[in-house]
Amino acid sequence: MEVKKFRKTLSPILLAALSGVVLAGCGTTTQATSNPPAQSNVSSDKGPLKIIMWVNPPAVAAVQKIDSEFEHKYGVKVQLQTTANDTAGYQTLQQTAVQAGTADIMAIQPFDPMPQKMTSNNLTNVQQWAINHIFMQLNHEPWVSSFKASDLNAAAYKGKYYGLVTGVYQTGLFYNKAIFAKYHLQAPATYSEFLNVCNVLKSHGVTPVWTGLAGGATGYVQFMMYPFMQDLLAPSLGSASASQALASGKVKWTDPKMIETFKREQSFAANDLESNYAGENWQQMPGEFAAGKAAMLLDGSWDLASVLQANPKMQIGYFPIPGSNTASNNQSVANPDLTWVVLNNSKHKSLAEKWLAFFASKNIYNQYVQMTGISPSENGNFTSKTAAIMGTWFGTGRVINQTSDWLIPSGPYYLQPNNFWSEQLKMLQGGITPAKLAQEYQQSQNQASK
Repeated sequence: MEVKKFRKTLSPILLAALSGVVLAGCGTTTQATSNPPAQSNVSSDKGPLKIIMWVNPPAVAAVQKIDSEFEHKYGVKVQLQTTANDTAGYQTLQQTAVQAGTADIMAIQPFDPMPQKMTSNNLTNVQQWAINHIFMQLNHEPWVSSFKASDLNAAAYKGKYYGLVTGVYQTGLFYNKAIFAKYHLQAPATYSEFLNVCNVLKSHGVTPVWTGLAGGATGYVQFMMYPFMQDLLAPSLGSASASQALASGKVKWTDPKMIETFKREQSFAANDLESNYAGENWQQMPGEFAAGKAAMLLDGSWDLASVLQANPKMQIGYFPIPGSNTASNNQSVANPDLTWVVLNNSKHKSLAEKWLAFFASKNIYNQYVQMTGISPSENGNFTSKTAAIMGTWFGTGRVINQTSDWLIPSGPYYLQPNNFWSEQLKMLQGGITPAKLAQEYQQSQNQASK
């Protein structure tokens, strides 16, 4: 679909962005560092360079350190603004930045792949912004050749790179090695082995798994659905994407393996998670695991740094949720994550480019990898505690975009992201059956296919 044709279906948000309409800001945290500037390499643009990102404690700490070093080297000012990654928080902050030009560099989630048939209803805001040149094209930047094209393509459209993809995270289960050793347990490789591990732990009064879906994290239900779904579908799909298969109708939500996915999720939530998982705030779950409240933590690798900060001496291992009884079918779920874009209406575009180049420099990027535990998108040898803990699982997994192909922001009811995950949580808590959930999803999928 050509951009010119697509502009006819722009949302009011984008029309405002393109015409320069200003929105009021939202309450967030703004931090400006104040190190004494170095006297060399001083830029003619002193800033302040404004960067916005969502709250991810290890990543925020890493960026604060990088900002401080950038200020010192170039004698400029940098302001970092953060807020919770939800509709009322970060998504509003993003819209304000796009419309009012209140930021120079913005963190986004990667937006590729685009829907095969693009309309104003099935594109996310970020996808619409990419299509309509809200982001600066980065192909010419000197650091591009140092990054993996497969990762940069996660923030590309029609061959144009619009984002610096900082790396890839995996989701799965982190386990307390001391607890496993106490009960003579090993990391399971199959679904049956995983059930046995959980049963042994429960027989000794130990909560098997801790997670948290409160505080705007209902979407973390995906940590259960994605691995069960992908592992069960793996034999029939091969290297194809389960996400695209569902969106295209090759796989139906009412297929036996999808209903089995939902059954396994429901059983897992009812029998193996802490009783208040739906009320546990996602920001607190790393600390709860570090305190020994459960043997395992269902989470993304981005939170491992927070666990180690809370309990530096804790010995941790990792394995993906094994959704299949065939070990070779079981893999982590992987996602390119935090991505930097430069807004075309930036007041300090050259300074923003300089910051990206600084971020991508080997020493600084290595620092970011070590502090966040992210699997690097930049070529080279980088080390981190997370890499050591995850071992051969680090940086591997089946990629499933966080804006999954079947989710349609303004589409049929159950395919709208908030409704999709909320209904799945309802199923986990016994409010509806797995078969009923599958029917609801398929009805909406049929509507979307018309």
